[in-house]
Amino acid sequence: MTTPAATGPPATPAGGPGAPNWPHEDGPEIRPDWRERFALGADLALIGIGVTVAALPVLTLPAALAAGSTAVRHRYHAGTLPAFRPLLRQFRRTLLPGVPVVLVAALLLVDLVALSRGWVPGGTPMLVITAAVVTWLAGVATLTLVAGGRDPSQSWKAAIGWAWGQAVSRPWSAIAPALAGVLAFFLALSVPATIPLVVGFHLFAAHVLSDRLAPAE
Repeated sequence: MTTPAATGPPATPAGGPGAPNWPHEDGPEIRPDWRERFALGADLALIGIGVTVAALPVLTLPAALAAGSTAVRHRYHAGTLPAFRPLLRQFRRTLLPGVPVVLVAALLLVDLVALSRGWVPGGTPMLVITAAVVTWLAGVATLTLVAGGRDPSQSWKAAIGWAWGQAVSRPWSAIAPALAGVLAFFLALSVPATIPLVVGFHLFAAHVLSDRLAPAE
């Protein structure tokens, strides 16, 4: 005697076509705790101190900032400080090509001081125009440092070319880090003891802003 087969709709496997179509929910975002934030702040301060010491002869300022940008970029993405020797090689390689940048910056600073004190004709309108141009050029310089931090092997010429193209096609990509630099400059003038901290944190802000406004192609 045979038992009749059970009748009714076949069972649907879990997760199959008949399962409820619930919307997919992303897992909770993992945020760094206070210890990781403190470690990042301490590393940025250490980088800023190193850049400040290396830039004391003034003519070494661009090379020091370039090496600092690379260190900040590595800390930003890898979560650790980079090795010292590659940074030293980058510093030596960019030292002489960076000297003209210091001279141009010094001329622009002298021009601003002369306009602000009335030593040259032009008055307030020329001072405002010159300050705007200098701020925009500072943004181009910041993007140049970011480009060097992303690819330390490239030359100053290549980094400046990329930064200039970004500043022309996306003006806000130069204006945003320039405004952050102006804020950092006045903070450093108000409390000179914070200069090393300001340097490290400004380089970090430049990379964060540039990743959003001028991502690598």
